[in-house]
Amino acid sequence: MQKQASPGLSGLGGRPWLVCLLTAAIGLCLSQPAGARSSTTVQRSAKGPSGKDIKIGVYINVLANCSSGPLPSIQMIVPPENGSATVKRAKVSLTNYKNCMALEVPAFIGIYRSKQDFTGSDHLTLSVSYPNGRTETQQITITVGSGSSRGRDI
Repeated sequence: MQKQASPGLSGLGGRPWLVCLLTAAIGLCLSQPAGARSSTTVQRSAKGPSGKDIKIGVYINVLANCSSGPLPSIQMIVPPENGSATVKRAKVSLTNYKNCMALEVPAFIGIYRSKQDFTGSDHLTLSVSYPNGRTETQQITITVGSGSSRGRDI
């Protein structure tokens, strides 16, 4: 019996593909075969000044052949109480990433901005669904304060 490739993986010859998630807290890369289904919950953190943009995540999809695949879907599950979160489109340049020497791929950048003059911790929860069926629940804690001159580099 011959296994049929899913439509989203046409042109890849049935090879496993690489989905990579870079976040404010850590860089995490996961490789799963087509059709794999899994769900995980992770804790993330970021910090930055009050009333300014703070990067909370960078979301990309790099295939095994170093090309870009479909970006993940991102859904707000629990919004922050003391600010707002948005997602922007961007291009990310990477060098020496896995088997890819240099590449530029589209990305989603997660941004948090607190209410003006807010200091303390804020929390939000995102659901990130990857094209390969993997879903990740991200519980993100943002430390906001005047002593935080900038967000974490990602």
